[in-house]
Amino acid sequence: MGLLWHGANAGSYALTDGSRVSGDPINYDLTGVMLKSGADTYSERIVWGRFTDEALRQLRDDTRNPQYKAIVAPMILNAAPVEKTRVPEITVKAVETPARPSGPPGVLAIFTSPLGWVMLLILYGTNLFAAYEVALFRNQPLATVCGLAAIPFLGVASPIVFLALPARPGTEDDSAAAGGETGAASYTLPPLASAAAAGRAAPAASGSVDPSAGAPAAEELPAPVMFQRGDYLFNRRFFETKLAGFFRVVLGEADKDLRVCIHSSRGDFVGKRITRVTPSELYLQVFKDSATADEMIPFVEILEVQIRHKDLT
Repeated sequence: MGLLWHGANAGSYALTDGSRVSGDPINYDLTGVMLKSGADTYSERIVWGRFTDEALRQLRDDTRNPQYKAIVAPMILNAAPVEKTRVPEITVKAVETPARPSGPPGVLAIFTSPLGWVMLLILYGTNLFAAYEVALFRNQPLATVCGLAAIPFLGVASPIVFLALPARPGTEDDSAAAGGETGAASYTLPPLASAAAAGRAAPAASGSVDPSAGAPAAEELPAPVMFQRGDYLFNRRFFETKLAGFFRVVLGEADKDLRVCIHSSRGDFVGKRITRVTPSELYLQVFKDSATADEMIPFVEILEVQIRHKDLT
């Protein structure tokens, strides 16, 4: 029965040189395979490279040992027919380009769209605001600077030209000649204020008024000194130079009867001294009932600064 089984399992395997070998494959290794052709007849080990792909597949299928199958499988060059993948055909479609604007090219095209007009209006308003700030900074007439800036296209140069010019000096002499109550740039109230206060103290102590005193005491008080926005630039340097005496904790004889009156967009503030000043604001010691408090006033809100006698506040 063993001889019959071997005869039944014996196979014929083609070699690459065109010949064939027959036998029962009994021993597989990485080098090759041995065939048993009879009861005690064994062939030499035939290397795997001598077998054709068809013979290698037959050797793989004839053995039932999974280890032998694993040895033969890598030797087969074409283990299974590979179906070529069909490459799909690529259809190139024409690109539809957007329609180009039909208006005339150049800078004038900005006037043909609403967005262009909005941009022009923004630039126009920005130029007017720049002219306003330059006029305040350089102490130039607002009507002149802003009027020139309002001219379309040509007005762009107005803020640049006036910014390059030196600042105009204060116009306090012109305002005094016009009949206003403004005084010089540096106030001259202290001597007159002290004399007026001394003249009013005696009648108040006696409780009677001398009819021969002449004009009322209010007329002897000096006129207040005014600094208006537009004529002066309100910043830290202005208060440190024009109102230097009001930074002291204890005011001197020349300033103790004077008060600082600030007219701002939030209201009017009357203070005895300036406690602190920063690059953007000042702190004025104001009177609230029977106590004092520091009021913060930004420079941008100040419209006018006055130095008045305490009897005129």
